[in-house]
Amino acid sequence: MLDTLTHIPSFNSLLQTLKESKHPKLFLIDLKDFTKLNLTYSDEAGDFVLKEFALSLTNFAKNNNMSAFRVQEDEFALIKDIPFDLKTIEKLLFLVIDFIKAQKYNFNKEEITIKAHMGICLDQNNLLKKAQKALKIAQKENQPFMTYSDFVNILLEEDEERICTLLHDSIEDGTITPYFQKVINLDKNTLYQEALIRIVSKNGVIPPKIFLNIAKEKGFYTQIVKLVIGKMNSIKEAKAVNISCSELFDDELYQIYTEGFKNSNTVFELQNEECLHNSRLPEKIAELKKLNIKICLDNVDNTSYIKDLEIEFVKIKGDLIRLLQIDANAVSTCKKIISTCKEQNIKTIATHINSNASFEEAQKLGFDYYQGFYFEKPTCIVTE
Repeated sequence: MLDTLTHIPSFNSLLQTLKESKHPKLFLIDLKDFTKLNLTYSDEAGDFVLKEFALSLTNFAKNNNMSAFRVQEDEFALIKDIPFDLKTIEKLLFLVIDFIKAQKYNFNKEEITIKAHMGICLDQNNLLKKAQKALKIAQKENQPFMTYSDFVNILLEEDEERICTLLHDSIEDGTITPYFQKVINLDKNTLYQEALIRIVSKNGVIPPKIFLNIAKEKGFYTQIVKLVIGKMNSIKEAKAVNISCSELFDDELYQIYTEGFKNSNTVFELQNEECLHNSRLPEKIAELKKLNIKICLDNVDNTSYIKDLEIEFVKIKGDLIRLLQIDANAVSTCKKIISTCKEQNIKTIATHINSNASFEEAQKLGFDYYQGFYFEKPTCIVTE
């Protein structure tokens, strides 16, 4: 059962392989903006890319003991028949991502670069349907990949009006709650606990990805901040709050944050954004220090921001940590950041540590502190 254009196994072959596999892990790949590619370069170019991608995907699959398929049009699939093992799946995922990034084709002296979205299912049942749901969310959120979970179902089901109702009710009921995840050293001593906002509803704990952007767009955000600060101040231990750098230049929010957290053993984790180049940022940081608020620069992937700021901590971007086992460039980047931070007496934090392998690789580089699901899931420690 071969596909007529690419001559690799077809959709029917995919279905048969799923039935015959004991522990199938499915990676569904959709080539991004393929219609635009056809319009830009011609249908002939589109067919050429599909055939070349199929050939490269087949070779990749053979080298990694996988099976490759063309599902439909610009959609392909990979299957790996193995029992679940987080370390193995993580390595395989980043191998697939790196493979896709490397795809470039020359057609009539034009270089065509391939990008893709990917939906992944690691369950045993209804793999194709679940992978399709995950792919739909990856496309909607413009993410390179999404793994199927209950969270994916929520994203598919929720709409803006329902989320606004949820936000209104959650603010009224006070069910918007900070969950906390520790940042620790090698001796498992806690540096601080990072607050991660959640809505605790009758349907379960809802993460911010579902509601936070709409909260900002529809005017709920300031109320949420006030509610969360009130709950966080019952925690006397060192804690951290995520703040968009732009919020420091919003007069109302800045006053709420500073009044709420001054002299309260709090770290502000500033997101790595364009406004970090704002000439007034050093002045803002100096003001925060006078209020005994410490600063952590979050999602750092290079050294360009670090040298100009008087900060206590740097948290390395999670993508770099996840790639440490398989990407020499990620290792080199982390080494440079750690070296720069040591020169300036800034402590480094390796985040998104989700496996022992990631922890071991981060230890080798000499990070000062660590955070991730490998140590603990975020938990609610606020008591009403």
